[in-house]
Amino acid sequence: MDTKPGKTSFGILRNIRRLIFEDEHVETTGTPEPAPVTPVKKPEPVAVTPVVPVYVQPVHTETAQDTDLKEMKGKVLDLLEKLNEDGIDFFEVWNAAADMGTIDATSIKAAFTSLKYVDKSLTKEKLLKTGRNYAARIQEVIAQDVAQKENQKQGIQNNLVREKQSLEKEIQDLKTKIADLQQQLSAKEQSYKTLDGSYDSQLTDIDQKIRTGKAAVTEVVGDIEKALSIIEQNIN
Repeated sequence: MDTKPGKTSFGILRNIRRLIFEDEHVETTGTPEPAPVTPVKKPEPVAVTPVVPVYVQPVHTETAQDTDLKEMKGKVLDLLEKLNEDGIDFFEVWNAAADMGTIDATSIKAAFTSLKYVDKSLTKEKLLKTGRNYAARIQEVIAQDVAQKENQKQGIQNNLVREKQSLEKEIQDLKTKIADLQQQLSAKEQSYKTLDGSYDSQLTDIDQKIRTGKAAVTEVVGDIEKALSIIEQNIN
């Protein structure tokens, strides 16, 4: 929502801001009654001055949330100042009351009385009408801003959902691949365990042939040597 600058006077709500951002002062309570002091007995009595304890109220420590709220109220006041209309109305009475140190029935009445001398058209009805009008207009602006932020929030949430869905799919795909690899690994490990058995028959057959071949050669060589011996003994 576009807003036009208000009155030419700068910082019409300066006193309201001061009330918002001023530091809290440490306040002290009444001094409690001192405890009775028993006089010290000495050869020569000496008057004892009682020590009056003073209670100091703990200083309020401002939190980050308090600071954020003050800064946001300052921004709202900046926006309100742009909505300020010409003439003396609710804004001027409000700010004048703040200039008195606090906004209450006494300060508002005093501000109204003083400013009525400046602008005779200033009435209770005008204060109520302009104040309610400013409140409604600022609520409209904030409502639009909230709607924009809600849309922004929805967009972020949609992105979050999409990214989660994408990651969930990738995770599931990886789990499926891991399960497949685990099955392949298990099959390979089983094949490795049974590999010796698949070659046992071939190796046994070869060993048997080697033994048979050696035995046959031994017998043939024996037969040759027997024949050679006969030849040596019987042929001249």
